[in-house]
Amino acid sequence: MAAAGSVRMRRRRRESKAVKYLIVGIVGLFVIAVYIFLYAPMIITALFSVNDSKIQTLPLVGFTTKWFSALFNDEPMKQAILYSLKVAAVAVSVSACVGLAFALMIDRLRIRGKAVFQALLAAPLVAPGLVLGISLLVNFHTAKIEPGFFTIVAGHVSFITPLIMFIVLQRLKTADPTLEQASMDCGAGPLRTFWHVTLPGVRVALIAGCLLGFTLSMDEIASTFFLAGTQPTLPVYVWGLLRFGFTPEVNAAFTLIAGGSLTLIGIAGLLLFISGRRNRLPEEKKASRWRRRGAGRPSAAAEREIGPGSVAPGV
Repeated sequence: MAAAGSVRMRRRRRESKAVKYLIVGIVGLFVIAVYIFLYAPMIITALFSVNDSKIQTLPLVGFTTKWFSALFNDEPMKQAILYSLKVAAVAVSVSACVGLAFALMIDRLRIRGKAVFQALLAAPLVAPGLVLGISLLVNFHTAKIEPGFFTIVAGHVSFITPLIMFIVLQRLKTADPTLEQASMDCGAGPLRTFWHVTLPGVRVALIAGCLLGFTLSMDEIASTFFLAGTQPTLPVYVWGLLRFGFTPEVNAAFTLIAGGSLTLIGIAGLLLFISGRRNRLPEEKKASRWRRRGAGRPSAAAEREIGPGSVAPGV
């Protein structure tokens, strides 16, 4: 009987492993299919941007970079690129200051309705660009403000600010408040403590938020289309080129925009990952170390090492 029970147990374990591997395989194929669906258009556009033919069909004729040369020899295109860079730089600079101030205010002040306040700040970030652009255009028209550089910057600031605010706020929630208290005890004032303690602690998160905000500003077209005046940004200019169809120059422009956006997003994600691992609380680091060792419930000495207020791994 014992031998038969042991055989059944081993069979069940093999079946459970097979089911687990099957589920993992199905989920993996689904994830791969999603990534192919998301990135296949960009890859095809990049391939056509280096194709030595004006006819955009497969197979590719040959490799060339003349479409990128033609793109940068286009004077209106260069002006649109410089204009977009200037708009993004100003919008991100303003959003960084305002977003940092809002994050500090929400983290430090103990007020009622904080969740409602955060939801109101996040509304421009989650609102459709079409709705945001038309709303701002109506407000600017009522205030007799002509569309142009200022209106584009104001529109971009409205959705970049909450993005930077939430990223910095998450970093502030994991920061050690005793560092600022120790700085105050040593005689430093609020401004000195902010400059030498608070700001260095959120610096990486702030830079990551600025990179993401710069990416959003360079890619934004829905709201910018309504707020731009006579000088278009790069996405608006490329949108105007689409009236004549997908030319190789448009493919080159899309390739540069997508490549730059993915690069900035990758750098921002890497910075946030490094910052999150570096700035974990001591209790979290010790608990993670015990999990990696594969220990169950640690001994009394280990529990004292982890800390009295923390949860021991395996419990």
